[in-house]
Amino acid sequence: MKIKFIALVVGFSFIAAGKCFAAIELNILCWQGYAPQLYVSGFEQYIEKKHGKKVKVIVKNVSDPQEFFNGLRSKAVDIISPAHNIPKSERWPMIQKHLVLPLNLKNIPNYKNVNPYLQHASYVSKAEQLFGVPIVYGTYGLAYNSNKLTKAPTSWSVLWQPEYVGKFSIGADYYEANIYSTALSLGYTGEQLYDYDLLSKDPVFIDRLSRLANSTASLWHGVDKSADLLGLSLATAWGFSFQELRQKGEVWRFSSPIEGVTGWVDHWLIGYSLKDDAFKKMLAEEWINFTLSEEMQTYYVRALGQYPVSTAINKHLTTDEVAKFHLDNSDYIKDNLNLWKVLSIRQQNGFRLLWQRAKGTDFSGK
Repeated sequence: MKIKFIALVVGFSFIAAGKCFAAIELNILCWQGYAPQLYVSGFEQYIEKKHGKKVKVIVKNVSDPQEFFNGLRSKAVDIISPAHNIPKSERWPMIQKHLVLPLNLKNIPNYKNVNPYLQHASYVSKAEQLFGVPIVYGTYGLAYNSNKLTKAPTSWSVLWQPEYVGKFSIGADYYEANIYSTALSLGYTGEQLYDYDLLSKDPVFIDRLSRLANSTASLWHGVDKSADLLGLSLATAWGFSFQELRQKGEVWRFSSPIEGVTGWVDHWLIGYSLKDDAFKKMLAEEWINFTLSEEMQTYYVRALGQYPVSTAINKHLTTDEVAKFHLDNSDYIKDNLNLWKVLSIRQQNGFRLLWQRAKGTDFSGK
């Protein structure tokens, strides 16, 4: 289904006056920017025109992955947007505990345009049932302020250079990603990045993690925002803040560190709150399909600076945008991103302890 958004906004008429009924509510818990009000309004109007029913989409933004799990268990949310390593984790067993519902792809025809490497991935499927549809993907990248640095840094080790103490920001919620970045800076690769036993026994790694935690100017929450990075030199980031930073006079870019980067794929999943409401579940699937439309995938590229999952949007992008997001290389994800692994509870607890200890130590690691 290709949705011309302008037509949605200006062309749809409301149901005739007098047909008063309560709006159907869909509750979305997602990362900031995935359900912007402009597109939410367009979706509501689209559903009213198609089905003759009013729908009210209520969007709340998330900061910590635990919020997804809590929302599902309490049936407070209908649609969530966790990263790929969450739904099958031991700490948040959404699929194992039947807290999310299998999807009917007949209601998500735009799924055919999803990058084949991301379709029916093992981390969101079980016994031939699909539980998650990707929204966007990206990196926990090394970002730099080109107003401050004339050349892009070539290594993660730049975060430990003395001249940048107090001049960079890193994420607070995905502390594991800070651990992975620190490990990359020391030459760890592949599965080693997720090996708690290996990393926890390396005193050089422990000291370096402590220095990272205590040298940062700030810890940003949820997604990186312009206020978190403004005036700084470096950051770890998703890239959500870059457009607003540009409007404020700072041009931030991602570097390509020689050690590589780790990556994530965010997905829509539908909670078991809709288990006994087939119509609302269908509406939730229509929302998922809506976000895979060419218009909305293009929005994710230009407004959020994220990698699109749709292979159908190249014609809407500039040559530079196609190159920047590697849309001319269908194997880019497979060949270049070290996607976060699904961790055991022991690994998660171990990494959390490492991070807590790192934040509580001084620069010498004492």
